[in-house]
Amino acid sequence: MGSAPILLWLRRDFRLTDHPALHAAVQTGRPVIPVFILDPVAERLGAAAKWRLERALEAYAQALDGIGSRLILRRGDALETLRALVAETGASSVHWTRAYDPDSIARDRDVKSSLKADGLTVQSHHGHLLFEPWSVETGQGTPYRVYSPFWKAVRHRDPGPMLPAPERLATPEDWPASDRLADWRLGTAMNRGAEVLAKYTDAGERAALDLLDWFAAGPIDAYRDRRDMVAEDACSGLSQYLTLGEIGPRQCWHAGWRAVEEGKRGASISSRNWSGASLPIT
Repeated sequence: MGSAPILLWLRRDFRLTDHPALHAAVQTGRPVIPVFILDPVAERLGAAAKWRLERALEAYAQALDGIGSRLILRRGDALETLRALVAETGASSVHWTRAYDPDSIARDRDVKSSLKADGLTVQSHHGHLLFEPWSVETGQGTPYRVYSPFWKAVRHRDPGPMLPAPERLATPEDWPASDRLADWRLGTAMNRGAEVLAKYTDAGERAALDLLDWFAAGPIDAYRDRRDMVAEDACSGLSQYLTLGEIGPRQCWHAGWRAVEEGKRGASISSRNWSGASLPIT
């Protein structure tokens, strides 16, 4: 493989810190080409989801630019697009973060088997979940269907340390061509709703980390009593960032346990419906 580039196929993992697929690619010392493909799976997203995706892509492109890299955008079938990029760049490996919805699973299986048949090295990585679904099973070898026993099974597991963000990415001699994000018009269907939503959310990893710090430093303490008060900022509001991978679940896990160790009352709650503690980073 020598110094052949690695394609880092991004889907919903728009962060630099604690990004296993990115970390693995960087560790090789080879050039890394980050790419997002607007394929049929992504095209099926609703208007609000596409609008928010556009903002995530904007923020991540800026983050990559800050470490000397860039985000390549392509539109089309995932396998055909990756094969085209391999031909254009001489890449010999493709890395990505695993997804778990049925459409993505079917797509990824086809992509992996096809690229391997082409002679490429293909690696999928964890990163969207704390623990892989197949690693958390009941005594009968089936998935948990009730939260309390599930939480008992994982609450003392160590998800491992967070991975550092790279300071720089090795770059290819020649970058492949990229679509212009503005030409995709992802937010068009939102119409005037985009202007309303824009007042209430900031995209990107930095915004996610700031929100986590704010929640863990203050509101988490009263979470036990205030979490059902919908008119208050009683929850972290991190769901949108977790959905797009602008922050990783492991970052939230460690922040939650730090809050428990600091004696924050709301960081560990129990009720008739929950057995044991719960980390309210949601």
